[in-house]
Amino acid sequence: MPKKTFFVVQPFEAGKRGALKPGQAMEVRTAEDADRVARRMSLIKKGAIAFSREVDPESDDADAPVLIASYGEVPDGVLEAT
Repeated sequence: MPKKTFFVVQPFEAGKRGALKPGQAMEVRTAEDADRVARRMSLIKKGAIAFSREVDPESDDADAPVLIASYGEVPDGVLEAT
């Protein structure tokens, strides 16, 4: 079975002592939607990223995430933790 591409937006909020913490991630339909939603979320949150990820539905194997866009404050190395 071919891999499926997931498009995700991950916002970041201010945590205790000002540290950034991830908010509720959301899946969207396209890369363009991910970019648009991340940009809008960054206006009300500290920051947001949009990324895609290829996943094999049969084995649950996933490729490394690919950054689409980053807005506002985002932790360093955030995609490595995904």
